[in-house]
Amino acid sequence: MKNAILHILFLSFSISVIGQDVHFSQFNKSYQNLNPALTGSFVGDFRFNGNFRNQWASISEPFRTFSAAIDASHPFSKLPQFKIGLVFMNDEVGVGGLKNTAVNSNFGYEIKIDPDSTWILKTGLQLGFSARSINFDKFTYDNQYDGRAFDPNLTTGENFDQSSLVHLNLGTGFGLEHRLSNTDGIEIGFSAFNLTYPNLSFNKASARLDLRSNFYILSQFQLSENLSLLPSLLFSNQAKFRELVIGSDLKYRFEGQSAFSNIYGGLYWRTGDAFIFSAGLDYDQWNLGLSYDVNYSQLRTASNRRGGLEISLTYIFKKYIPNLRRYKICPNFM
Repeated sequence: MKNAILHILFLSFSISVIGQDVHFSQFNKSYQNLNPALTGSFVGDFRFNGNFRNQWASISEPFRTFSAAIDASHPFSKLPQFKIGLVFMNDEVGVGGLKNTAVNSNFGYEIKIDPDSTWILKTGLQLGFSARSINFDKFTYDNQYDGRAFDPNLTTGENFDQSSLVHLNLGTGFGLEHRLSNTDGIEIGFSAFNLTYPNLSFNKASARLDLRSNFYILSQFQLSENLSLLPSLLFSNQAKFRELVIGSDLKYRFEGQSAFSNIYGGLYWRTGDAFIFSAGLDYDQWNLGLSYDVNYSQLRTASNRRGGLEISLTYIFKKYIPNLRRYKICPNFM
């Protein structure tokens, strides 16, 4: 029985290593992870963005992913088209505590195609590194069974070459944005990651991480004075794995001078896997997003239809520019 469990654990571990990268249901609120071309693509000066995902908590050890990012829209006054960003990500999966920690620097560049800036071409480059590690001591082995009971003090009889490694991250992408009005717009983008096909094997075998590509559509259309529709789509491809997420949020804008400016509610569909319910709000310069995956695939027997809880938090900092008024000084006459 323990041997069967061990094989299942190693199978899950192999799929995690060789198969797929991490992903967020709120892909449209994890900007630099979606496409390095989205670096600095916002109205403001600096943007702080965080994402946390806790997936499949009902199945053994949950998959936990955390990402924190910062980017600047115009860090160099003489080069306003140039954008920079930094992303930190940590991911932990499985009983063996397989960890992946990545630090990536992103560089973006925008080109205004027409004079009125309604068409904007965006390009981006990602460069960084990832460190992977696993704790083999958390697994159980046949040699630790003495014939009557399991004894963790017995030697495993296994010899692993290494339990950690470091590899280079390289990605790129582009996007085309069309601004229809002050509120409406649509953007189509493409990005590609793992361009170096790094080897993730902890032994001398070959376990290349396949190239991952994203195609996405982000949009916003005002339906009435207070309502806007925000449909979006993501198609990801990595070797034999495919992921299609499609859906929309509905935004309601509050009138008046309240710090609570907008609330959101939406539904997305990850085909073949889960329905994603989302909600959010804008408070001053903050945006909070919540989502939950309701699993309906064959995994629902083990997951009890529970998928993943996800939280996103974004803050946009805008420098205050005082409105200076110049008055003509008139002399005083006695």
